[in-house]
Amino acid sequence: MKNVYRLPNRVIQAVGLACVPLHEIGSDAPLARRPVAAAVATVTQRDDGHVDVVATRLSDARDLEFPLPHLLDRALMPGSMIIVSAADRATLAADAMARRFFVEPRLARVVDGTDTVEPVASILANPADEAQLCRRLGIPIDSSSDKEVERIWSRHAPEPVEAIALGRAVSRLMLWAHIASFRTASPEPFFETMLPLREWMDGQGEAAPTIYGWATSRPMMRAASFAGTYRDYRRRVAAGDTDAAWVSFEENLLHT
Repeated sequence: MKNVYRLPNRVIQAVGLACVPLHEIGSDAPLARRPVAAAVATVTQRDDGHVDVVATRLSDARDLEFPLPHLLDRALMPGSMIIVSAADRATLAADAMARRFFVEPRLARVVDGTDTVEPVASILANPADEAQLCRRLGIPIDSSSDKEVERIWSRHAPEPVEAIALGRAVSRLMLWAHIASFRTASPEPFFETMLPLREWMDGQGEAAPTIYGWATSRPMMRAASFAGTYRDYRRRVAAGDTDAAWVSFEENLLHT
């Protein structure tokens, strides 16, 4: 069956960072941290409605000729919707400007807030509580501090820090799916994101063991439990059933 539902954007990208503290500045502000690794989780919806998930890990150690802002700029797709926090945008801006000799037009648009979404800004008075909201919703999140990242960061072995950045990008994508469905009062953003994401997680046993484990997290299991109900609802909508409606908990759908 062709999926007639369309995500808010055909390409959605969530950005996550792993940073080390800049001790000479001496604060916890976004400008007092330097990103050493980044990750981009990309959700792409095809013409037939099928959704693909791809993850990209980045760090200066991958190619010493190109600094992280330049690598991140190349990973961002034109026309995509970028999910990123204001704090991370400030961190990326400071790092890119400190490099001086590279031009990053896509990253500049992200830093400027163009085509970006900070999902928690519409829910929380203090967007810095993004991690707290993830915990409240049961969304797995990597809580490593900048000092912990600094302790394990190595250009010769960047994989552990890149994994932290990837975890943050995936958590941010899951958070967006929750908030987008809540704000539109519809199940589509949640299921059309979470189900493909869970399928992708199931294939990450060797490449990203932590992410693989997240496939059994509470939000993912909830999406899987209601997948059949959701697909039946989508079939009715696709068939033109004007009475089709997503069944609510008040209508005796058991909460799992």
